[in-house]
Amino acid sequence: MRKIALLVAVAAMASCSRGEPRSSVDDLDWACGPRSCSAKFRVANASTDDETMVVRVRAYAGDTVASRRIVGEHGERLTLAAGGSKRFTVSLQTTQPATRLRVILEAAD
Repeated sequence: MRKIALLVAVAAMASCSRGEPRSSVDDLDWACGPRSCSAKFRVANASTDDETMVVRVRAYAGDTVASRRIVGEHGERLTLAAGGSKRFTVSLQTTQPATRLRVILEAAD
């Protein structure tokens, strides 16, 4: 009975997602105009495992968190080798002037 419970627990753990990527974003430099934004940044994987992720760049308008809304977005799938890094230059169109830009690393499906 204990062996079956252990096998079920191991199978359940194996089927869980790995969670958010452990990679990081640095060297971020961005600027926004009336209808577009550009960003330059580096994604670095300091872990010992390769990581597959979606690198998402979002432009926001609004002065407060409560009023903030997404006005432009760009996403790109990336597989980054253990210890590796990649530089990005991204341009995106916005529906109105943006006041903030974020780079978000998400686990890939």
